[in-house]
Amino acid sequence: MELRARAATLAVLALLAAGCADLPGSVGPSPAPSHPPYDPVPADYQAVEDLLADRATAALQGDEAAFLATVDPRDRKLLDQQRTIFTNLQELPLKSFAYQVKQSDRAPDEVRNDGVLFSPQVVEVAQLEQAHRASVANATDMTFVRHDGGWVVGRDRAAPREKYSRPWFGGPVTAAVGRSVVVVTEQDGPTSADELLERVSEARTEIKKKLETVWRAEEREVPLLVDATYNGRPPGDTFDGDDGAAAVTYWVPAAGRRPRTSTSALAGAVIKDNPVATNRLATDERTLRHEMSHVYGPALVPTWVNEGLAEYLSGCESNICGEDERRDQLLTHERAIPNDDEWGDDGAIDYAISHAAVSWLIDDNGGLERFLAFCNDFYLHLPSGAENLHEGTGKALKQSYGITEKQLVDGTWSWFEDLPED
Repeated sequence: MELRARAATLAVLALLAAGCADLPGSVGPSPAPSHPPYDPVPADYQAVEDLLADRATAALQGDEAAFLATVDPRDRKLLDQQRTIFTNLQELPLKSFAYQVKQSDRAPDEVRNDGVLFSPQVVEVAQLEQAHRASVANATDMTFVRHDGGWVVGRDRAAPREKYSRPWFGGPVTAAVGRSVVVVTEQDGPTSADELLERVSEARTEIKKKLETVWRAEEREVPLLVDATYNGRPPGDTFDGDDGAAAVTYWVPAAGRRPRTSTSALAGAVIKDNPVATNRLATDERTLRHEMSHVYGPALVPTWVNEGLAEYLSGCESNICGEDERRDQLLTHERAIPNDDEWGDDGAIDYAISHAAVSWLIDDNGGLERFLAFCNDFYLHLPSGAENLHEGTGKALKQSYGITEKQLVDGTWSWFEDLPED
């Protein structure tokens, strides 16, 4: 009996030495998915166009099953992502939704399952009721994989572009709709969409009243999308670094139209919240009013005017915006108004100087109405061919206020001197 037991033990050891990978029930690494080389033909582009047309129709009709039928059923993570996107789209007042497919030399992304891959250029074209006066186009980064004899979405990522406004593409959201405004928030964010909509409406009414004499190219209401989510990407590096903006306002062009100075070529304005900022507009009234000032404020003015006015209208009194904490630093700083070409090199200082300059002009030199008249006339004083709007500052100050830029600088630093000392 003992000999048999020893023999059995030796047999097992021999089997283990021969290679554990061959034991019943053992699991080795999964083989990499197979993606044989493939050259697409015109029929492939048509097939993807048809697939995405079905997908867009499903989104508009609220048909989740049809929407997910355009996705690789073998990829559970992808299905979860796409289900969230579909649910987000249903939260929004979609007026139109479509895709455009064009030829592209872009290499396909890797996908998790076998099949040949195909990566045409896909542009998503959407219009939100109340937020857009026309459709808005956004590049996508979609890769398709052949499965069961047809193409399905195998990967869907945000396109590596400078900016895009797709609040539905990412984590779960909720939305609220008002007159000429759509507010989108994180599903589990610090404030609900309905609450933020109420605050946005109040701030918009207040700021519009204060800026009603600002010259605008058209009288129509500005359609507005307030995006307080982690989704989307603002222009450039707006949110990067420790001094990243709490929010940013920008305009989106109407699909198929070339942006011009006139807002007629624009689909609407976007106020994008920075969800990681401590003073994000979802919770901070001052940030909300600041950004609303950019929507309704003067356009053809230098940055120091634009940002200084937004700080002033946000409710910053002389020692509420934090300038008092930088008083000593500001008093020893180079005494000059920030030039547009250099704006942002030291963001906090640039904002403080601009806020002080505008505050001095308004509070000590004739009030808000006179300042807005200065803004309305500013472009008239810009030198011919000048691209830097700051180049018109000296002449505009002389014509509107009868002062020089040196006097403005002196007034700005007298404002700093009046700040309370630490």
